[in-house]
Amino acid sequence: MSSTQAQNTSLDDFQWKNRLLIIYSNDQKSAPFEGQLAKISQNKEGYQKRDLKVIILKNQKVDIWNSNENHHLDFHQIVKKLNIEEIQPFQNLLIGKDGGVKLRSNSPISNEKLFETIDAMPMRRREMRDGN
Repeated sequence: MSSTQAQNTSLDDFQWKNRLLIIYSNDQKSAPFEGQLAKISQNKEGYQKRDLKVIILKNQKVDIWNSNENHHLDFHQIVKKLNIEEIQPFQNLLIGKDGGVKLRSNSPISNEKLFETIDAMPMRRREMRDGN
């Protein structure tokens, strides 16, 4: 692994650097899961502008969407930390840069709703005012 690639071992490694959209699915062929990924693909720039990383929890594995980053994130640790109900077939959680859960849903969240929620956060308002 090169020194330029960050190695994330817990969600805490993202704190104060990134907002996170956690997508959980316990279903191999989940329509909500596929729908959420399609929504994300429609506005990659909006996600980048808001420092929003997408973490996918599926098949007891963790992936960072659209990233070549090496990581050692633990599926069970994340599920436990975020109180994700594994009996639910699908869940989304928006995590702020402060590490707090800002939005939780059992159905796909539109980009507009995500961006509206993020853009209303004090830290994001400061970023927009400062030109970030």
